[in-house]
Amino acid sequence: MAYMCADSGNLMAIAQQVIQQQQQHNQQQQRHHHHHLVPSPMPMPAAPVPPHAQIPGSLPFGAAGSAAWPQAENFFSDVFGASAADAVFSDLAAGTDFDSDVWMESLIGDAPVFQDSDLDRLIFTTPPPPVAPPAEAEDAAPQVENAPASLPTVAAAAQAACSSPGSPDASCSAPILQSLLACSRAAAANPALAAAELAKVRAAATESGDPAERVAFYFSDALARRLPCGGAASLETASDARLASDEVTLCYKTLNDACPYSKFAHLTANQAILEATGAATKIHIVDFGIVQGIQWAALLQALATRPEGKPSRIRISGVPSPYLGPQPAASLAATSARLRDFAQLLGVDFEFVPLLRPVHELDQSDFSVDPDEVVAVNFMLQLYHLLGDSDEPVRRVLRLAKSLGPAVVTLGEYEVSLNRAGFVDRFASALSYYRAVFESLDVAMARDSEDRATLERCMFGERIRRAVGPPEGADRTDRMAGSAEWQALMEWCGFEPVRLSNYAESQAELLLWDYDSKYKYSLVELPPAFLSLAWEKRPLLTVSAWR
Repeated sequence: MAYMCADSGNLMAIAQQVIQQQQQHNQQQQRHHHHHLVPSPMPMPAAPVPPHAQIPGSLPFGAAGSAAWPQAENFFSDVFGASAADAVFSDLAAGTDFDSDVWMESLIGDAPVFQDSDLDRLIFTTPPPPVAPPAEAEDAAPQVENAPASLPTVAAAAQAACSSPGSPDASCSAPILQSLLACSRAAAANPALAAAELAKVRAAATESGDPAERVAFYFSDALARRLPCGGAASLETASDARLASDEVTLCYKTLNDACPYSKFAHLTANQAILEATGAATKIHIVDFGIVQGIQWAALLQALATRPEGKPSRIRISGVPSPYLGPQPAASLAATSARLRDFAQLLGVDFEFVPLLRPVHELDQSDFSVDPDEVVAVNFMLQLYHLLGDSDEPVRRVLRLAKSLGPAVVTLGEYEVSLNRAGFVDRFASALSYYRAVFESLDVAMARDSEDRATLERCMFGERIRRAVGPPEGADRTDRMAGSAEWQALMEWCGFEPVRLSNYAESQAELLLWDYDSKYKYSLVELPPAFLSLAWEKRPLLTVSAWR
């Protein structure tokens, strides 16, 4: 039986379809049991394949297409960070009716309290300017950071990047954003002048206006915190807010429902893993940065229904995400139980192994890879946590991944350079990125939506502050890198890119069809083998595969 996910594509939809298939199977068994007493009805004709499932070169979005494309399973993961209650999976195992309201209540009730925004599982960024390899960029960064604001080198480059009509950063051309850029350029050389000009921007910015006004509201807050005379102490914005766990969960759901970013990332990575593992009988997935593991339920479903038959064993080694806090054991135990119960429902021999030691202490022996296992390593919006003034923490983890002999390494990262760029460049890149994100939310949600306002205030406001607000140093924790930088790191560690298949691209294209035509999402290929989800042709979130 193929349990295809044709609606929202999350674990809830998969589980619901599993239940429906089981209920139909039970009914068929009951009819068969009474075959000698009651004549069986004539079989109903098969439902026609919907037109969108018949597109040449694309992957099916429903069970009707499974026969035509036996290798093209469809993946969607609902990863807005919520924890599912074990009672829901008990209901699944018992074959009872699935209640989506109960499901959501369980998500809210069991959601962990995150110390920081878990937006890393969901959010996306803009394309970087051309960058030098990491070793060269490291030496160049301090010169840019300490350069006088009046010098035209960085300032002119930032303004040109954000004002050229043909530039992907043309979204910064709004006057209020140009004023913000001017304030950022003046911040180092003349903080008093920057603070005076910033006061004018803050008077015009509002968290309830158009996307430019809203993004200016949060960036003016972040910049004021950086200026010694910016008046940051009087600010009362979302950067200081901490939501209860149920509110955080609802924010994640709001974002995941409004935008296709997380679905695209996990859909594409799962397809690459499915293809790389082929007909392997023993599969070992190493997930660096696991939270709830909902992504893997979709892959388990695909592996359980592949034409070659079910694997004899599937094992997941989970390295916890930093957002699970200093004691992730309880959360990973719940993740293990949920995945184990779902695998049992699918008839798959499954094992989950939590690795609770800090990532920098792990070595090859901790993963206990068997000689007959096919290994897949997954880095989904996690490696950037290790970025800093030195590349060594990232390189060490990549070397560890290579030592496991993986058939594929999947990498998902934000497409923006916020690591070694000087402040002016970093401010311009972040401003352009968040302008695009706020615009995508503006199209998807009503201007007066309280959910949208809460999402922007309590998630994006905090991330903006962490990216550009604090002075240089350890407090600047959002150190993202673009695809050119990740390519240099991956190749330095001995990996080569693998082009994502037409199946993966077709599935991603079909995913975008689920959104209204007024949405301006598209897929953009970046060399050598990166696939990005873009807003108005601007790459935001990039997925790649390596070997």
